[in-house]
Amino acid sequence: MQAQQSQAYLVTLWTYGVEPSFSDPARAALFCRVLAGLRLRLGFLLHAYVVLPDRVRLIVASRGGDPRWARCTVQRLKSRYAREVNARSGRLGLVWQDADQTLPLRGTEDVMRKADFLHHNPVMAGLVRDPAEWRWSSYRAWKGAGRTPLPVDLVAAAGPGRPAPPCSPT
Repeated sequence: MQAQQSQAYLVTLWTYGVEPSFSDPARAALFCRVLAGLRLRLGFLLHAYVVLPDRVRLIVASRGGDPRWARCTVQRLKSRYAREVNARSGRLGLVWQDADQTLPLRGTEDVMRKADFLHHNPVMAGLVRDPAEWRWSSYRAWKGAGRTPLPVDLVAAAGPGRPAPPCSPT
């Protein structure tokens, strides 16, 4: 039996008005819980993530490669988090920008390059000096150096001089 092909996507979600709502650790933790719950229910792969004050970046993959899957999953994630955060804050209102970015990635090396890029976003934004200092990312899981808010499905590295991280069972 042949294994199903998965298609990975780099997803960027911006908060409404590019407000730094995830500066509040409770909101960042809530987003991680919502993402974890949706991942369990829908069974997608989460390869990497970073939650920044005004945006979230994820690398997710579908099993089977249906391109419609990514758009539907992103909309469900945005909707579920918005309902949760609004209910907890006792308000109604927009949480996300309408626009989001969902880009297909080409293979393991592309996933690894984009994961490295998104893990360094907190450094580029001047939030920390080292990516390991940023609590809300999968960087430590990729480096095998500690716990992260969410487990990830690591991809096997290819190429000389680069150790292959163990893949999580799916």
